[in-house]
Amino acid sequence: MLFSAIPAQAGDGRLVTQNWAGSAVFYDAPCDETESFHMTDDEFLCNRLSLENRLIYAYSAYLNSLDGDEREALVASQKAWIRCYYAYDEALKQLWLEPVKIYFGVTGQERRTNVYREAMLLLLINRITDLEEWSKGRLVRLDAGMAEQKAAELEEALTRLRVKMGLCLYVIQEEYRPRIMDAHRAYFDFFDANGAFLELISKGDRSALLGEKLLQANRIAYITGVHYQGCRFFRREREE
Repeated sequence: MLFSAIPAQAGDGRLVTQNWAGSAVFYDAPCDETESFHMTDDEFLCNRLSLENRLIYAYSAYLNSLDGDEREALVASQKAWIRCYYAYDEALKQLWLEPVKIYFGVTGQERRTNVYREAMLLLLINRITDLEEWSKGRLVRLDAGMAEQKAAELEEALTRLRVKMGLCLYVIQEEYRPRIMDAHRAYFDFFDANGAFLELISKGDRSALLGEKLLQANRIAYITGVHYQGCRFFRREREE
């Protein structure tokens, strides 16, 4: 993994929504740093192009193995993903091309990162992983008896995701909100299109379908949490 998966919450599980007193002037204080923070522009571009090429290959190979409804559904899912990918590109490059410090004051989570790079690379990595795994017939497998529990977890995860997305909009200036909202809408369009494809390839296995959907929700929740922290960084700068 390029980046460690750290939840977008305080240590006790609560969403961090305030704490503006922690000023961005402490940006230079020692803390962990992600790989995206250390990348040069050329290294990021090289990584991104390499992943985009790998994605094209993974998608094409998988598409060629399908026919009928499954093939059509994958095409629709990929179109929605591409729309989502570029919507996030437009939203995040508005303000988050430069490194920021996130999870300010949260022990074990505070670190410097590049929100734009981290999000864009993770979007690619996650989609590539899915296509490569699905092409081999590998879906998330859960105990059939856990289906109801996972259904509830999925609803809770989607609710938390919408809250985090709302917090991103709440703490950032109005001028940046339209593109962020567009990215959020594009994600849910992708989630729905991808869900339709998953319903076909899961072939009635409800636990696999729920497991895959929950994985998708948790992944974007992580990215949204990092973005929210990036929004908070700039709010602290304004208030300072």
